[in-house]
Amino acid sequence: MQRPVTLGRSSLLICATLAACAEGPQPDAGRRDAGVVDAASDARVASSDGGTSSDSGDAAATPPQQNLDTVDLLLLVDNSGSMRENQVNIMAELGPMLELLTNPPCVSRSIRGGGPPHRCDPANPDDVRQFAAVTDLHVGVVSSDLGTPGSQVPGCDNSASGDDGRLNPIRNGGALAQHLPWAPIVPTAQPAPVGFRPAACNNDRNQFPNFITFCSNAADATCDQSGAFASSRDPAQFTDWFKCNAGLFVNGCGLESQLEAVWRALVQHDARGSSSPNAGFLRDNALLAVIVLSDEEDGSVRDCRNDGGFSAQGGQPCRDARGVYSVDDAAWAGGTTGPLDLRFYMATPGSVQDPTWGLDRYYNTRASSAPNRWTRDLLSLKPGHPERVIFAGIAGVPVEIPMQAAMGAEPAQILWDRLLGTPGADANDYNARNQGTSMEGTQSTAGPFSMRQANRHPMCNHVVPACRRVGSTYDPARACAAFQYQAFPSRRIVEIARRFDQFPACNGRPCRNGIVTSICAPEFSRALRVITTRIQERLTIG
Repeated sequence: MQRPVTLGRSSLLICATLAACAEGPQPDAGRRDAGVVDAASDARVASSDGGTSSDSGDAAATPPQQNLDTVDLLLLVDNSGSMRENQVNIMAELGPMLELLTNPPCVSRSIRGGGPPHRCDPANPDDVRQFAAVTDLHVGVVSSDLGTPGSQVPGCDNSASGDDGRLNPIRNGGALAQHLPWAPIVPTAQPAPVGFRPAACNNDRNQFPNFITFCSNAADATCDQSGAFASSRDPAQFTDWFKCNAGLFVNGCGLESQLEAVWRALVQHDARGSSSPNAGFLRDNALLAVIVLSDEEDGSVRDCRNDGGFSAQGGQPCRDARGVYSVDDAAWAGGTTGPLDLRFYMATPGSVQDPTWGLDRYYNTRASSAPNRWTRDLLSLKPGHPERVIFAGIAGVPVEIPMQAAMGAEPAQILWDRLLGTPGADANDYNARNQGTSMEGTQSTAGPFSMRQANRHPMCNHVVPACRRVGSTYDPARACAAFQYQAFPSRRIVEIARRFDQFPACNGRPCRNGIVTSICAPEFSRALRVITTRIQERLTIG
């Protein structure tokens, strides 16, 4: 059994920034979304532990001289079997998120610090917008399904490539074509219940283009178009469109490739281009925000057909790992007796049993002088402007994320080393972290949790979860039954968020653009407010 975390003096300091700590007294335990800092000033979630580097690589840049009002938002939706409630939760917050971005509240010019945010009064000259209003928003959705190349796995309906990181997988995905939310072809797939998607969704695969556009600039002649170039200036209509695109439902592959799907969508499929599969989504003058919604570990398996020169940065040929999808291949951690997804949790990162791409593929921390340095990570999408890329995960992390209390003007900060474990000599070497020191304990009545690698539950064919749904009650006699929602450690997703937060890519300083919140919250209003505030803070360069 897991030992409960005890609260010492340092733990009380961490708890000072949270409404409650899972391991101690919880006078506020019934709140709707535990563990997420709510105030706008505290939404600048950053880190104080580790993450230093003497070389910020090619990403170091001069901050932009102009304010931005243009945002490209990519939402990755895990559409595996456990994600129904999580999709409902995030769709419920898309409207409020759009409202905050396009119609931010006002503060008072005459009050030091601006005073409390409030609804703007056009007749009050003292009112000023707290943040710049977004007048042009691209929204794209991708699924976590990249198939299981080389093997036929039940529930993975397009083994060759899944939905292949194509924007709007309902329209363009090879796997979703077999299990559309309203009319799945595969006999074992279930249709989404009535009301899961808005009535505005007309159950036509081609209803929406690859991405949708919100535009509130009255001088923009491209607004209010339909068909292949769908755009709108009506917030209610656009919110419904957003939900139609995000509501993928839950018949997707249970072996998720979250980070690789994002990379394929934006980099491999050249979302900055003019003739590529995802062409036109990314714009040079826009802020890019990536949100990953998933309750599993990233399983981005090495497929050397998509290497693109990445392996050369380590001076080694690509080692294909597609054999991990074969139940008979005993070369992988977990052996042949457990479920396939266990192989992603049990392998030591970077070992011969680890089937995943190195994380530098998505955020490269190598020095700019390194031979054959990989230059096609996510920061490459904004050359010279690393501050314009935000990465957020609503993922498998503890409900009460370990925080350091706000000090003076400094905001509250995520303690990444408590989440992921003590770093080695190089804080950016994910493989060298001592994951045995990462966070674990007891989540009130919901039961034990752990962020540790290879921490297999002693009775079950899965690892100890990173969190369980707030308000649920753990029953040890049914530890392996699916009566209680639980999410598993998303360690690789957390590490990418940590790099976006800590790595000194912005003029030798951390960009503070990485966020994680717990998917086990019963609803995501605070999580989306934290993410939205981070976006807004990056629109105005003061």
